[in-house]
Amino acid sequence: MDNPESRLSEYIDALNAEHEPEKHQGIADTPEMEKLLATIRLVRTLREPALPDPGYPQRLALSVASTLRLVEQNPKPGGRIFEKAPGHSGFRWMPPAVAVLVAGLLLFVVLTSWTGLNGLFNHDVAYAMEKAVAQLSDYHGVLEIRSENAAGEEWMTRRVEIWSDGDKYAVRQDDGTLTVNNGGRKWQVRPQSKEVALLPPAPDPSRHDFDLRDESKRAQQYPHVVAGTELIAGRQATKLEISPPGGSTYYLWIDMETNLPVQLQTAMQNALRSTSTFVSFEPNTQISPGIFTCQPPEGYKVVEEDPGQLAATVEEAAAISRLSPLPPQEAPDRVYAYQDRIVLDYGDTTIVETAAQGSFEPVSNSALGTAAGGPLEVWRERLRWRQGGIEIQAEGARRVELARQIAADLTLPDAGTNLLNKAQVKVPVDMEIVKADQRQVDGGHAPWQLDPLQVSLTFVNLQVTPEGITGEPKIPASSFKQVANNGVEAVVEVASGPVKQVYLERLVRQDETGIWSVVGYDRR
Repeated sequence: MDNPESRLSEYIDALNAEHEPEKHQGIADTPEMEKLLATIRLVRTLREPALPDPGYPQRLALSVASTLRLVEQNPKPGGRIFEKAPGHSGFRWMPPAVAVLVAGLLLFVVLTSWTGLNGLFNHDVAYAMEKAVAQLSDYHGVLEIRSENAAGEEWMTRRVEIWSDGDKYAVRQDDGTLTVNNGGRKWQVRPQSKEVALLPPAPDPSRHDFDLRDESKRAQQYPHVVAGTELIAGRQATKLEISPPGGSTYYLWIDMETNLPVQLQTAMQNALRSTSTFVSFEPNTQISPGIFTCQPPEGYKVVEEDPGQLAATVEEAAAISRLSPLPPQEAPDRVYAYQDRIVLDYGDTTIVETAAQGSFEPVSNSALGTAAGGPLEVWRERLRWRQGGIEIQAEGARRVELARQIAADLTLPDAGTNLLNKAQVKVPVDMEIVKADQRQVDGGHAPWQLDPLQVSLTFVNLQVTPEGITGEPKIPASSFKQVANNGVEAVVEVASGPVKQVYLERLVRQDETGIWSVVGYDRR
């Protein structure tokens, strides 16, 4: 072809039409032309790949079915199937087993492309977020929390400014109140009263409403799908629809550039839902050290609210608090001594030790294990038990590892243990009612269903008075004692009345937010 421009134009048209121009136009005439064609092919690869038309999977399935029928029609040993040889007008033999394998692989590839890529993309978004959050060293941002009612009316609840650097953070509220924890001390600057309150630095509850690490963890833990993309505070973000088992769907938006969460929207509960948005966010920025320095403004009064004392060693803390602590073998990062307790700070885990007083009563909704020959309370990310006259509480990511350095016999509850098979009487359960009850509790109603003791009390007293419970129950709360709980199943012992033991199970959601249902009982 003499006209290079025409050659290039036809070459581009052929590529765009998903043809192979080399087969029809031949190779380039000159090295210069070949370089141009190579450049065009490279640019062409930047386009989204052309997908088959919607009817392609059906046509392929029919083709595969035809191939399989040929195999069935030629069942004799050594039988062959005709396959057209590439580049030839004739056919060649193909063994039936190979034909079936090839057809199956083709069908698998196509079906996977239609059904699996979306799930893979969902996983990639959550995984990228997890990696980005793990690499986040510090950030500064402004978080807006807005509320919306069922009528669509929306208003701002509050706006906070956040500085975060490792284990240090500062949060400034709308009214100017500034709460700071620099890892060694925690204080709150209160402009209205012109006070600086020194607060206990550990244990420290949730830092603010929208914890990036917690949300990243939940997104990985719960089923989720990509629900599209939206512009959030001027940033293009991927919208994740997250569905906790048995709970209401909520949404999380991830910045497509940084892969960090930028907005969280809760489910509608009691005709209200909340949306937390980082209207500004600076990841991995240089935060001034002065923000984490305790310098009371001029004219402010310093108020101590049992801030504790940073001790050099556990022994020094013991002398200050007059306790005989039982520390893990591993030395803590920091030790705080208070009048009635010692706090061992390991960064991501905190151990609090106090003098044991009265009887040990686990939280009724907690799972039960054993430690130091006695009961072990397992509640969310917290372990609590008694040992040597000391009540010990370990909370955080390394709670089990550090707790076992104190109580070597510590045993966690086994969710695989069947606690229900001994029930004499099985209680039928309507799962639709249970799911409705779970949604009701999620909305803030009937929280007693989260407590196996309260659920047992209601069940047993309805056996005594089927017409309903009025006034004080016939079988008092003091008669009920939880004797086993592996987090999924529980057994409650009843001291009096027609029922000896009640068997319960978390049927919808197997965590601390799941309600308990009676599934069996033993007669007295």
